[in-house]
Amino acid sequence: MSGLVSDIRRRARHTARAAAFTVAGVIFGMAGLAFLTVALWILIATYQSALIAHAVIGGLYLLLGMCFLAFGSHSTDAETAPPPPAAREPLLQVAEAFAVGLQAGRAARAPRS
Repeated sequence: MSGLVSDIRRRARHTARAAAFTVAGVIFGMAGLAFLTVALWILIATYQSALIAHAVIGGLYLLLGMCFLAFGSHSTDAETAPPPPAAREPLLQVAEAFAVGLQAGRAARAPRS
């Protein structure tokens, strides 16, 4: 029982660490994107006008948003296929074996015609 609890704790720690690094990465990425946007704004506004800078940056973000939406909605057969039997959790295998055994017992008890 303690092995199961320690495994759950280890997985929870790993998941929390991964989530923390993901959040930190998103925050730093957004800060970098903000600085790059301001730099692009200054560059375009210096050589053109503020209206052109608005249009270029808005179009760029619109294009990026559409690309991310397209990538997010795209799924391959490998992503939607069920995992191979070896990759399943041990408790799931035990539950499946129990269900198969229960079905076999019922089939053995049923009258044959």
